[in-house]
Amino acid sequence: MIAAALLLASSAQGALVTPPSCAARATPPRMYAAFAKEPVAAVGPDGMPSFVQTEMRGAAMALHTKDQSKEGKQPAQKPVNAWEPGQADYLQFLVDSRHVYSTLEELVDKYDALAQYRNSGLERAEALEMDIQWFKEQGHTEPAVGQQGTTYAALLRELAAASNVPYHWQIFTCHFYNFYFAHTAGGRMIGKMMSDKLLDGHKLNFYKWPMGNVDKELLPGLRNKIDAEAATWTPEQKAACLKETANTFRYGGSLLQHISRRG
Repeated sequence: MIAAALLLASSAQGALVTPPSCAARATPPRMYAAFAKEPVAAVGPDGMPSFVQTEMRGAAMALHTKDQSKEGKQPAQKPVNAWEPGQADYLQFLVDSRHVYSTLEELVDKYDALAQYRNSGLERAEALEMDIQWFKEQGHTEPAVGQQGTTYAALLRELAAASNVPYHWQIFTCHFYNFYFAHTAGGRMIGKMMSDKLLDGHKLNFYKWPMGNVDKELLPGLRNKIDAEAATWTPEQKAACLKETANTFRYGGSLLQHISRRG
């Protein structure tokens, strides 16, 4: 049963933890939020400290490796520029990414508790659909969603529905923000590398944001919404959100297994 394998258990403090059976199979916590730019202002539009840019960012940077960021604290891993996937590998990554983004967007539309995250302009499922179609036009066969994508999507569904788990909306927010941010940060660098190596410079829709400037408008807009929500959270709710950061790296980063191979 999916719930038995994926639903995160509540700890004594109400935060979520990964069951040992999942942790044993999990990949090292590389997330393609790596190679993020220098931090932007750590205050919100109201002049108050930004929860996203201070506490959430701090929790994430502590999980970066030393080769990913000067703020990283984890041992270095195989450098991204050593990855040599094929086009089929990259297509699998895109298919899994579409599955996870579609799930996130579906859940945000479904639950009123997440209504503030709707229509952010960061949505990626439609763009990925166009890119997967482009690959098919080049002669590729669309693969089934891989285990990495199905596992993460199932976890997100269980988490959103876990009304009996304390702080599940705060924990979902951690996954939601970190996965979208990862794509706009290191994800764009990886996309450029894949384009140059595999696609003769063709730029995918995955790396285009027609709704606005992703750095100056879309991401700041989402951060402001999360900061507004976090201003109403208790210290325990904030702690639960921050504690989930490692899981966002583990499950979000697992999709990179499709392309992080040597030739």
